[in-house]
Amino acid sequence: MNSMKMRWLPMVALVASFGMAGCSDSLFDVKNPGKIMDDDLNTEAGVAALVTGMSSDFSTSYDGLAFGVARLTDEMVGSGSYFDTGRLRRGLFDSEDSDGYWSGVQRARWVAEGGLQRMAAIEGYTFAGNASTARAYLFAGLANRWFGENFCEVVFSTPYTEESPGTAGEIDEGIALPRTAAFQRAVAELQAAISNGSGEVVTTAHGALAQVYVGLGNWPSAMSEAAQVPTDFVYNAIYSNNSGRERNQIFNETHGRHEISAFGTLAGTVGAGDPRTPWNDCSDSSVNCPSSNGADGQTIHYRQMKYPTAGGNIPLVKGTDMRLLEAENALLNGDLTTFTAKINAVRTFHGLAAIAAVTSAGSITGGVNKSSHPTSMLGWDVLDRERHLTMWMEGRRLWDLSRWDHPYLDGGGVVYAATVARRASCMPISDQECQVNNNIDGTQKCFTM
Repeated sequence: MNSMKMRWLPMVALVASFGMAGCSDSLFDVKNPGKIMDDDLNTEAGVAALVTGMSSDFSTSYDGLAFGVARLTDEMVGSGSYFDTGRLRRGLFDSEDSDGYWSGVQRARWVAEGGLQRMAAIEGYTFAGNASTARAYLFAGLANRWFGENFCEVVFSTPYTEESPGTAGEIDEGIALPRTAAFQRAVAELQAAISNGSGEVVTTAHGALAQVYVGLGNWPSAMSEAAQVPTDFVYNAIYSNNSGRERNQIFNETHGRHEISAFGTLAGTVGAGDPRTPWNDCSDSSVNCPSSNGADGQTIHYRQMKYPTAGGNIPLVKGTDMRLLEAENALLNGDLTTFTAKINAVRTFHGLAAIAAVTSAGSITGGVNKSSHPTSMLGWDVLDRERHLTMWMEGRRLWDLSRWDHPYLDGGGVVYAATVARRASCMPISDQECQVNNNIDGTQKCFTM
């Protein structure tokens, strides 16, 4: 109460001074400037803010995607009490579960592509060769990479009905398309980012192109693009403690709440002391966690420290990812010498001991719970383990499980057993899209478990 009084005293004095001076017709007189027309925002000066909005709309949903993927895969155990946590940790994911994830990626894609369409029409704005144009194309391409890697099918809706800078000439008919359509869309956008940009944007676009070419099965092009990204390069989705919208959700759900834990995971088993997968054990009193267990009251909380603050940025393109893609390409070609060298390039970068030369490619075997095998030295198990740890909680694990047809999808589980013979390997078209889009019918992947 005392602090409340102290805050109000200056306001009382201020109002009293207004009374003595007489209320002028300007102090409290608010005049409506009139409605701001949408066209008034189409100015050269507004482009920077427009592109900042693209970045913001990307980040505000990407952390939710990374949080969801961590629970749906073997990256983290769902240790909380949210309804969807209970479903995801058991391998369940249907069209209703997709709603928030679908709207998030569609917003990121739509805002970037629509923004490009608007920017191209602004009188006086030099569209070609402009750094803002390049950055906008980059966000469009990254959003479509996100779309293709995580969803079983994709849908591109109106208002794009003619060729535009944001859609690379594609007509959007609102029909269900294979996920490769998102990768194909991303290729043109990322190439445009390169042709219009310089520096960090160009390097990021090369890395993102390597990722989407893998999605298209075009390994020669993927390798050409990956080679242009240095091992120490990182491009992030940006977060901040400025507002709730800007906070990293994974931080919120592991520090403000104990909804996911590294207990029982590969990171929690072999990742102790690994700089790629930092965590601390909340059952240790010296760690000073609010509770030793998860929000479910029983799972030990191994609290992730990869994102130790609300402003923890999430990597989108990394040079270490490029080296691991090069390792995978070598493995596909039976070149175990190059494979081992690329794996060790990543481990050396992180200050880890090199592995011995891999002598057999084998196949992904999975560990006891069908997750990444913690000790196998078969080439595919090594790659699975190294990508798992290197890309931990970056929203990329579901894509690896899906494209490899990983054993974990066949009923695997971390701490909690799957309740289906086949875990969800991708996110279906959302229930909301199914209900309002007449072009989506029962033959598409709209379903409820």
